[in-house]
Amino acid sequence: MKIYRLLLALILTFIAYPQVDTKIAIIIKDRYELIDAENHSGIIYLSLNDLLKIIDISSDFSEDKKNLNVKFSDQSFRITIQNPFVNILDSQLKTKKIYQLPNAPYLKNNFVFVSSLSAIELINLIWDKQLVQLAPNRIKVIEKIQEQIPDTLPKLKISKFEIESEDEAVKVKLFFSGEITNYYNFYRSQNLHLILWDVIGVNDSVFESPSEDILDKIEIKSFEQFSEMIFYLNKEETITEIFKGDNKNELVIRISERDFGDWYVKESENFKIIYRDSHSHLVNHLLNSAENSLNRLMKIFNYKPDKKIIINTYDVSDYGFGGTTTIPENYVRIEIEPLETGYEVIPYSERFQWLLSHELVHIIVNDMAGGFESSLRSVFGKVLPEKNQPLSIFYSLLTNHNRYTPRWFQEAIAVFVETWFSGGYGRLLGSFDEMYFRTLVNEGINFSSDVEIENYTSHTSMFLENVLYLYGTRFIGHLADKYGVEKLIEWFSLESDDFYPSLQSKFEKIYGSEFEDEWNQFIKDETEFQNQNILTLKTAPQTQIKRLTKESFGWITKPSFDSRNNLLFFGYLKPSNLAQITKFDLKTNLYEQLITLPTPSIIQVASVAYDEAYQQMFYTTNNNQLFRDLLMYDFNSKKEKLLFENIRMGSLTISPEKHELWGVQHQSGKAVLIRSKYPYTEAQSLSAFLVGDELQDLSINKKGDLLAATMHFSNGQQSIAIADIKEIDKGNPIIFKPISSNGTPENPSWSLDGNYLYWNAYVNGVANIYRYDITTEEIIPLTNTIQGLFRPIEISSDSLLAFEFTTNGFIPVVFKIQKTERLPAIQYFGQRILNKSSELLKWNLTPAKEIADSIKISKEDSYSSFNSISLKTFIPTVSGFQSRIVLGFYSQFNDPLLIHDLTIDAGISPFKETTNDIKYHLRLKYSFHQKLIIAAEHNATDFYDLFNKRKRGMLGSRFALGYNYFWIYDNPLKIKHSTELSLYKDIKFINDNQTEVSIPDYLILKSELDIKDLRKTIGSIEWESGDWIRLSVLGYTSDPDNPKYSGQIMGEWDKFFMIFFDHNVLQFKIASGYHFEKEEIPETKFYFGGFGNRAIENEPVKQYTKMFRFPGVPIYNIVADKFVKVMISNSLPPIRIPGASIFGIDLKNINLSVFSQGLYSDSRFVEKAIDAGAQINFVLQHWYNLETTFSAGIAKAWWNGGTDHEWFISFKLLKD
Repeated sequence: MKIYRLLLALILTFIAYPQVDTKIAIIIKDRYELIDAENHSGIIYLSLNDLLKIIDISSDFSEDKKNLNVKFSDQSFRITIQNPFVNILDSQLKTKKIYQLPNAPYLKNNFVFVSSLSAIELINLIWDKQLVQLAPNRIKVIEKIQEQIPDTLPKLKISKFEIESEDEAVKVKLFFSGEITNYYNFYRSQNLHLILWDVIGVNDSVFESPSEDILDKIEIKSFEQFSEMIFYLNKEETITEIFKGDNKNELVIRISERDFGDWYVKESENFKIIYRDSHSHLVNHLLNSAENSLNRLMKIFNYKPDKKIIINTYDVSDYGFGGTTTIPENYVRIEIEPLETGYEVIPYSERFQWLLSHELVHIIVNDMAGGFESSLRSVFGKVLPEKNQPLSIFYSLLTNHNRYTPRWFQEAIAVFVETWFSGGYGRLLGSFDEMYFRTLVNEGINFSSDVEIENYTSHTSMFLENVLYLYGTRFIGHLADKYGVEKLIEWFSLESDDFYPSLQSKFEKIYGSEFEDEWNQFIKDETEFQNQNILTLKTAPQTQIKRLTKESFGWITKPSFDSRNNLLFFGYLKPSNLAQITKFDLKTNLYEQLITLPTPSIIQVASVAYDEAYQQMFYTTNNNQLFRDLLMYDFNSKKEKLLFENIRMGSLTISPEKHELWGVQHQSGKAVLIRSKYPYTEAQSLSAFLVGDELQDLSINKKGDLLAATMHFSNGQQSIAIADIKEIDKGNPIIFKPISSNGTPENPSWSLDGNYLYWNAYVNGVANIYRYDITTEEIIPLTNTIQGLFRPIEISSDSLLAFEFTTNGFIPVVFKIQKTERLPAIQYFGQRILNKSSELLKWNLTPAKEIADSIKISKEDSYSSFNSISLKTFIPTVSGFQSRIVLGFYSQFNDPLLIHDLTIDAGISPFKETTNDIKYHLRLKYSFHQKLIIAAEHNATDFYDLFNKRKRGMLGSRFALGYNYFWIYDNPLKIKHSTELSLYKDIKFINDNQTEVSIPDYLILKSELDIKDLRKTIGSIEWESGDWIRLSVLGYTSDPDNPKYSGQIMGEWDKFFMIFFDHNVLQFKIASGYHFEKEEIPETKFYFGGFGNRAIENEPVKQYTKMFRFPGVPIYNIVADKFVKVMISNSLPPIRIPGASIFGIDLKNINLSVFSQGLYSDSRFVEKAIDAGAQINFVLQHWYNLETTFSAGIAKAWWNGGTDHEWFISFKLLKD
């Protein structure tokens, strides 16, 4: 009877979980081959014959087709159909071994099918290369991992050294008696120290530098095991690169200023790259990579750029990224640092080729134009919208039509191309994307519409704009799967006879269906696809996990466990909360905030490490911009200490034994392993990895002798590896031994006794936890989950803690440590596309280094910002000047780096609305480095005077010289100092032409200090926490023949709080001013009153928060020489209505504020006044990325002897 039940169960299983035909990609260097495979209830069987043929291993069938013989050089194995036992024969040793497959092979169409994991393991036992399963649908061939044992190194001597001066750098060449393999460097004060292990016999000496610009002198000291070189530097901030010279016995030390020097330029056929001297080692590779991508893209999209595309490199953040614009010219910005990795959010191979492929798709899609649009560009250029000239919006729409498409649309095609150009390393085949949509379905959460992701989900979810990448990529993936790649490319392309087609109309023309219907079908198909994956995963027992809390924590840092107190420390970033480091009590499952994190990044948040013995927390700031600082919080003293400023260090880990702090530094595009010994006064650079090879997720075991890390290589491979710290301490080279490369492993952590190493990996397509036994070297899976587990950490000998992925963030969970017997593999949606459109394999780019000889690159030249100035925009305009209509033009001249930027707005008012004489109008503004400002105005126009009763066009002339300087730019703290000297001529009125001046010609000098320390949370629309202080001094003088003097001192402080509930912001302001009284000079007095919003406006919508606004009193009606003003404003949480849209205009949010102000002044008529009011704003989006705001407000004011009220309705053009 039991046998019938078993047979029935098997039949039902195959009915419920049918076999799915699929393909597996075999990656060999830059080749990408597909072989047949079948997914049986989560077990993937591959065609062994196809695999062996591709990797060039011979095989043959027996005559009866029951056996497959596979031959290697000295060994062979025989597979028997329907028999799980494999015979392995060694022809030299004359031995025979038996290997048992977990599932018996079967024959189909004369091909032997074996489970993919078994095939990999069996071949790896014998072959001289190695197969790595990157994901269930991808297998990569790599070189066999060899045990690397450092030899005893011979003692070396320095035979000679040379010092060479460059324009902004100095190069020191060291020549040794043999090859030097172990050295490290660190900075002490501003000087560079270089430790040369096993270099002896050097006489202590000092050498003066022939060039004292950067390097003053070099001191050499000799010790028993090493020599130390001290480079005394004249510059406070420098970058050091150390690399091998022309031969292996030569070491080059190149020291340059840190990104403050001149710019340089090189050119290729289609590109012009502008870079700093410290980036020069990357420039040729970047140009080769760009030409490599563009050549393929031009064929796919039938596109040719009409001018060279600008590439501009920067090194001002610790994580790399790319950015693109096509207005007013085609420009790509590349931050050269390693990317922010984690969770396989961004799967990539060689990062510069990958980045450039993505960004160049944006260039092409946005730069393509129809014939009429091209004609307009030849006249007006590609026009950037300008708030002061709203007609520029109209010209921008006409000259760069494709730019005005949804962000998800823009990113979707870039991700699609990035994936296939990189041989499958991209988000279309990424495990994170699968996890996100699988979790949406598993949690029963509704998918977003195309409007909703733009104006709701991408603002409120923890993923922010990543949601646009996720949905956009998935949607066009479904289109490619259903209709093919050719139609997809046609949708994104533009032909010369196309006349401004809308996204939806072109979609309907190409696909023959309504866009909205296809989006709904995509949701339905995706739900069915993910339900099938979920059913597949449920064919094996699920790991029993216990959630420690119902609350999700958004993005999380690496956790640290305090075993003495059973506490967990980690940082998190989630919607509606400021990022922080928290203490989670595992006894009570309660948590509390310890340290605020003012500058979190989206994925990794920050880098955190905890020393349990000393009770010290180490963490980084400036994680999303600029250079990271390293701080320490001591729980004993309750004090915070800045250890290293701008050290650019992350992936922190602490040695429990020696209390050494280890981390990874990003510098000049490279990852550098560094160490700081207690008490953390200096950091030593131990090893710099090649550009493209990256190190992260460091973890040291309890004994402090083994260092585990995640290593990402430029070929896309990612591995968990271990290095022996004892060898490092002996002066031997750092050697990392790879442990596993399967499933993009990451987040290694040690067991409490140091005998095991844990990590998470997507081996079966789902993030599960794995364990490595240091003694036996066995790797076993510990979990089988549906959504995914990350960042494992052992909390007892039989229990692990990890974080489970949910669509609202990560949740801590615990589970028992025990082997999972079976991990069913999911299907990847991207693989379906490849199965149907195998021509995508041909998109895989040849490595840039292999085509370098065919790319012609110019010699390096200094970048001349002046010679690079060109006309970017020239458009006719209609403006206002008081009651006149002004006809004129607006033009902009600048260079690509905006070192020089000149705008000219000129016109005439030919119509005789008020007087018979024609008025000439000019507004000219020039900026140098966006710091020095020169301005000249004569009867300057204001477009908004055409519509408003209160006119801002000012009769007379103004000439100004200004300078802006940041004393501190260290997010979130910014201290800006602005000074401006302005000469006014023939002035009649000020304050929107409401106040008549007494002296028409005068000079004003104003200096202002602006201090901002402000933060906001995910989902906010304005500042929610922090301080904003402004202090200013103004001096006034008139005609030098009869001078009169006056002045002002003003200050204001705004304090922002979050109170009561999410995004409810209380703003408190106090302001005060003093005027050095001169009754005959009314223009220097203080004028209060009014909301300030005009009917059609370009100023920020919340004008009532300004110092001199006082709603309820007519504008400028309170005149004073001294004042104190207080304001309390409460901005209620924004109301967002998902999918709210009509006629292509989307409602982004509705926000309401209520406020009250009090004013005490020496005004003759209004000494004391209070008011109360409210303002509501409707923020609208049109043409997908242009924003306008409809506002309305009402207020009432009371003062000694009177009362009044005020209301307004206003429409603000373009974004605040």
